[in-house]
Amino acid sequence: VAEDLSESALVFQKGDANYRRLLGDRQWPMDQPFAEVAGYYPAPLCALRTLKAELGCGMSVEGMERAAKEDKDWQVDGRWGVIQLHKP
Repeated sequence: VAEDLSESALVFQKGDANYRRLLGDRQWPMDQPFAEVAGYYPAPLCALRTLKAELGCGMSVEGMERAAKEDKDWQVDGRWGVIQLHKP
């Protein structure tokens, strides 16, 4: 599978379950760079996710602070999301 994916120009992954798999279902620091977490992926990758659980990475401290000021449940209420790109 990795060999087949490595020939792709861009792979999209969307949804909570796929994002959890991508992160190894681990609690990374939310500001851990996405490229460090998903660096093992064999092709350019775009991850799309609506935040519904306190699990993620690649988010700026400033962005998280802004979201928390606007919405105390920003990590879990499904009103916020991320689009993350990794190009090896």
